[in-house]
Amino acid sequence: MKQALVAGCALAVIAAASNAAAQTASPAAQSPSANGQLTTLSDIVVTAQRRSESLQRAALPVSAVSGAALVAGGVTRPSELTTIVPALQVAPAAGPSSLFYLRGVGNFNGNALSDPAIAFNFDGVYIGRPSSTSGFFYDIDRVEVLKGPQGTLYGRNATGGAINVISQKPVLGQYSGDASVAYGNYSAVRADGDVNIPMGDDAALRAAASYVRHDGYMKDGTDDQDDLGGRLSFRWEPSKAVSVNLVADYFHQGGKGVGGTPVQLGIDGRPGFLSPAGQAFTAAQPDLLLGQAFTPFSTRPHLNDSYWGISSTIDWRTPIGTVTLVPAWRDSSLNFLSDTPGFYLWQREHDRQGSLEARLTSGDEHPLRYLLGAFYYNETNEVPQFYVNQQANVNLDTYKQSDENEAVFGRLTYAVTHDFRLSVGARYTYETKDLSGSLSGDLRPCVLATGCPGASPIPLSLTLPPPNFNPVAGAGTLTIPSFVGDLGANALHRTFDKVTYRVGADWDVTAHNLVYASFETGFKSGGFFFTSDNGVYRPETIEAFTLGSKNRFLDNRLQLNLEAFYWRYRDQQISHLVDDSAGQSVFATQNVGQASYKGVEIDTRYKLSATTELNADVQYLDATYDSFVYQTPNLNGGFANGTGCPNLVAPGASYTINCSGKTPPYAPAWTINLGGEQTVYLGEGRLTGDLRAHWQSKTLTGLEFLASEYQAAYWNVDAQLAYAFPGGRYTVTLYGDNLFDKTTIGNTFPTPFSLFTSATLRPPRTYGVRLSGKF
Repeated sequence: MKQALVAGCALAVIAAASNAAAQTASPAAQSPSANGQLTTLSDIVVTAQRRSESLQRAALPVSAVSGAALVAGGVTRPSELTTIVPALQVAPAAGPSSLFYLRGVGNFNGNALSDPAIAFNFDGVYIGRPSSTSGFFYDIDRVEVLKGPQGTLYGRNATGGAINVISQKPVLGQYSGDASVAYGNYSAVRADGDVNIPMGDDAALRAAASYVRHDGYMKDGTDDQDDLGGRLSFRWEPSKAVSVNLVADYFHQGGKGVGGTPVQLGIDGRPGFLSPAGQAFTAAQPDLLLGQAFTPFSTRPHLNDSYWGISSTIDWRTPIGTVTLVPAWRDSSLNFLSDTPGFYLWQREHDRQGSLEARLTSGDEHPLRYLLGAFYYNETNEVPQFYVNQQANVNLDTYKQSDENEAVFGRLTYAVTHDFRLSVGARYTYETKDLSGSLSGDLRPCVLATGCPGASPIPLSLTLPPPNFNPVAGAGTLTIPSFVGDLGANALHRTFDKVTYRVGADWDVTAHNLVYASFETGFKSGGFFFTSDNGVYRPETIEAFTLGSKNRFLDNRLQLNLEAFYWRYRDQQISHLVDDSAGQSVFATQNVGQASYKGVEIDTRYKLSATTELNADVQYLDATYDSFVYQTPNLNGGFANGTGCPNLVAPGASYTINCSGKTPPYAPAWTINLGGEQTVYLGEGRLTGDLRAHWQSKTLTGLEFLASEYQAAYWNVDAQLAYAFPGGRYTVTLYGDNLFDKTTIGNTFPTPFSLFTSATLRPPRTYGVRLSGKF
């Protein structure tokens, strides 16, 4: 808690200093210079608390990134947000999935049987599957990242935080458009465009589209991109009291998808499993179950995923407040084959979700302010094929899961004085989940003490081989059916409910200095996993203490925001191999993690002059598993437990693994973002240089605490140089990301029954030119 105490002292000093500063500082205003350039810091308006307010007046830990900053950072997928927001780590996983972690709180979503710890929302609509979070990053107004549990204001509970992606809305009475096209190395092409069309005085239509493609970053052609998306938005304001916004979008994801590569082969060359080097490495690795070397990968991975959705936000301003309705429907169809984890994952899935959120929000003109809401969410996941082929082990899941979530929530705020407010919020959640389906599989273990060099792996096929014993010399393998069960009439059914709450206070020390404090709880419901004894895991919970201050000094030219936090994470849901009561090894989710997260974050911006702005965001995080003890099958005679953690007791049929005291994954101790922007006027034109640097300390990228799962500390440096022609309608930009071509690990997974670890990688150095215009 030392860091929290230091931060608390710093907040007190700032609060005292701000009183003196307020006596000499003029009112904050965004004043332009003679050439139209702002001489003060700009503001970003956010809706993180379900009402429009300046980011500097929002009394909660939130970061906001403008749409222009997303374009400058080359963001087209969720994983590329990692270098933009220090508290956020997003890693590419198999197929279309992304792993989201905020300050070390998150979870690995290997299939539809687990919910994300970080809520992802698009235009106020919760997206249930982490595999459905791509395809939104164009024609964007801003992205808001809320740090900590969101248990009282948002439709779906989340233990770690929320990511809100907000698109550009149609503008009434304005005919305008934007278009840009970029070309870079790896034959990269990105084309974006939008047009805003007025439809009378009270309506407008906006159409936007994006196309992104590039060749594979891996030597084997994987890690490519082939995305196409489009969006239609309609705005109607029949009166001053009513506004209606409709949004419909479609996105298709193709190409080969994220690639995997063996860490032990060396990641700097980005070989990939299908490259000659990758195939030679695989052919030299022992398959500890099959009793021979692995057979190199030969089948090309692919993505063929489609997503669409439609939603509406209806606002009706009444004397008692604004009534808001947000009905929505989303549909996702997945069809992909991936070798990312060091084995084949071949999946087809159809996800459908419907939701309705209703809110009543008062104005701020009275001392007592309120927000009352209700939420309904229904999701169905149909998975006719979740196929895993590990050469000596193959599993085929076929299942259907449904999830119904109902909640009521609210927050009351009372202004004790004009400058001091107290707030309290609560939410009651009732959730019902059902699962039906089956899991079948085969094992092909070696039964000869000398090994089985003549054994053949189980072929890549949705038809499982029949049981047999191969007595041929050098083979000596069994093919053993491993049928976990058909739930059938014994379908699983569980309900979960929880009350989460928040208490807080905030104080306007001056018109430009805010101090706030809060305590909030979060909850994520339990769920199922396939096993012969009907596996169910419990909900996980979190408690979060926050103390923060947001400040502007020097006539609104210097921004200094500080936050100290302490989170307590309980019953964390962890997925790993276990033995069920029938002695079968299954991939289960269990409540085994208890962790503490504490630290400080400092966010600064300085408008040095009308043409120069500097910024820095530094986060220190002290994250520790207070308790992390679990069991996993002993499949190698006690040789090793497959982790970097010791055994709690001598191994028997299972290992009892003790990872207590370790730092959780995606929780680097230090994360630093630095940036600067310089503008030079060349006659009527304008030349702007933008430099951004991201540094993070050593980071664990897997769940086993192996040396191969750690990414060493690294810098990532991006830059762009843009020339705006006279009149400002046309711009040409030279850009470069990861300028020093640092190869960094995104996610790792120890390949089962092997001695190597598979990794996904973040993008290499990319560069190019972008032309843009507007009318």
